[in-house]
Amino acid sequence: MDLEIRHLRVVAAIAETGSISRASVQLGQSQPALTGQLQRIERLLGGPLFARDGSGARPTALGTMVLSHAQSMITLHDDLLRDVRRRDADAGLASVRLGATAGPLAAALVTVTRQLLPDAEVSLHVCDSDEELLELIGEARLELGLTCDYPGYELAVPDVLSETVLHVEPVFIVLSQDHPLAAESEIPLAALAGEQWLPGDGKDVRMRTMFRDACRRAGFAPRRIQHTSASMVFSLISQGHGVSLCRATTVERENVVVRPLADDPMWVRERLVWSPDGPVAEHAPHLRDALLAAYETQADTMPTYRAWRSKRNPA
Repeated sequence: MDLEIRHLRVVAAIAETGSISRASVQLGQSQPALTGQLQRIERLLGGPLFARDGSGARPTALGTMVLSHAQSMITLHDDLLRDVRRRDADAGLASVRLGATAGPLAAALVTVTRQLLPDAEVSLHVCDSDEELLELIGEARLELGLTCDYPGYELAVPDVLSETVLHVEPVFIVLSQDHPLAAESEIPLAALAGEQWLPGDGKDVRMRTMFRDACRRAGFAPRRIQHTSASMVFSLISQGHGVSLCRATTVERENVVVRPLADDPMWVRERLVWSPDGPVAEHAPHLRDALLAAYETQADTMPTYRAWRSKRNPA
């Protein structure tokens, strides 16, 4: 691992806030993820950078030395990016680097960006986690991205970035069309207590926490969880080997159906995030409006979601 600006930002944030927990909020990362990152940085630099006790985190002698260089390097890095962004704004956008975690609006983000900025070269980077996505936008390695989190299990967006909520939708369940509950219009979560759960290979800690908490409220602990490749989930479900949580806009496939969960125990929120100093900042409102229109079109083609909306919000 090489030392990068993002590592220096971690060290600076911990020193500035005086604790890893407060720094994790400032940086928009989970506390365990930030702790692991700090440990990797300390191994790279050859010793502990902070002494941690009940009162917080204080720089060690090595940490003080690193901090003496870190802030000037961060400032030089940010000044360079600001000048590059100004040049891009003056010259017009030659390229737009988009980011997203796997989700139903990722392709739509590319489509609407190309429609709005037809002269720009548009690319999409699919991130392993929403924390990675926010980090890449903050470092100006991406211009704009789609990030997901869950009401009650929010992912903090760093103050230096701008955001807008696109939509909040319920979490549904996907199961075999031959499943005994497939004929139900809504399925109680408790009725799935004995199922084999197939969560795929994602790294979304917030989703897993929300799921376990919802199961606990429903009166059970999910004991049969088999992590597998995301590409295999629908095939396994179609042959009756398990069930999985899914987005309300998930497309049904052969031998597979999507159903709402009774009483809507879980929700997902999608946001558009960008740098207010970046070259696409002025286009963000137009991209938001286009994505909202794309989402409504997508949602309207999903009979199960359309029926759920009509029931929850009768005309």
